[in-house]
Amino acid sequence: MLDERLIADIRESGIAQGTAEVDHRTKLLQNMGFRSVEKAEYALIASCFLPSLVPESLKAFRLLLEHYQVNYTLLPMEHCCGNLLLRQAAKEKTGIEMAQADALAREFLEKNLTQARRIGATKLLAFCAGCDLVHAHFRDSIPEEILWYPTFLNRLFEGGRLELVADYYAGCYYYHRRINSSLPDLNSAMEVLSRIEGLRLNLLDSRLCCTRPQQLESLLASIKSKIVITPCGGCAMGLEQALRARDDCRVVMLPEVVWAAVSSRPL
Repeated sequence: MLDERLIADIRESGIAQGTAEVDHRTKLLQNMGFRSVEKAEYALIASCFLPSLVPESLKAFRLLLEHYQVNYTLLPMEHCCGNLLLRQAAKEKTGIEMAQADALAREFLEKNLTQARRIGATKLLAFCAGCDLVHAHFRDSIPEEILWYPTFLNRLFEGGRLELVADYYAGCYYYHRRINSSLPDLNSAMEVLSRIEGLRLNLLDSRLCCTRPQQLESLLASIKSKIVITPCGGCAMGLEQALRARDDCRVVMLPEVVWAAVSSRPL
């Protein structure tokens, strides 16, 4: 059965955490420097959880938006994509709950699209891989373009330089594969990284899931450098928690790497 409390929280507050977290999330995004304007080409979907879970990565993405002079805005009341509901429904065998979760995800997307159309936005730009999982269901049924951020960066980033040896974990995207029989646009993430001169990567096995203890153990054992790069906020959070005992290793997301490469600042 789908979580009725979660559904009510999203309808009331926009985000999965409910009304108690709205002000905190809003202040986080404001402190990162994200803008809210009346007219823009891109409507940014920052996600429910990532502003608090990966703030440095999201801030780096904001710096890239400014660097490339992207005409974007936050939505007045961003609505959760419904990813958590789809993941709940994926465990049910009859397909009834999946149909319900799909309908709810479409309901929430329409709320975002209504706001985007008011500001003249023709593109939705999603930072979260979980949002991309949901948006994959609807890309062909709406006139607006919906982009996951690596696809967007791949269109803008022509190259840079960063002297760095790092591990790269693309992520397994278990639910994306299970629900959509596909993966997010990981090719764009690799193409972006390939344009950075001086960057050398040890590719980790993306078949290993960072949320499953035995697979995570194998994944951690294969890390060779002091920095692990990933395009996924959920993977970044999971790996960071798992690596806390290793003071010499940290996790960064793709925007932090690209920003370092274009700004000539150390990572």
